[in-house]
Amino acid sequence: MKNLELPSPAAMHPAARAAEITTILAAAITRSLVSGEPKPGAVRLGFLPNQRVHATPSQQEKLQ
Repeated sequence: MKNLELPSPAAMHPAARAAEITTILAAAITRSLVSGEPKPGAVRLGFLPNQRVHATPSQQEKLQ
């Protein structure tokens, strides 16, 4: 994989910085328009229905 050597924004002229920002924004807008509407549906995370994910593993679920 190639490493890109980008110029420092401080070394660029204001017009060049504005052009770069405009190009990035235009690409983002075009990408969002081309992708279309997201399809509604269930989000599957790969867990079985009885499995849960906790932020802190030290908290144990109490079985009743």
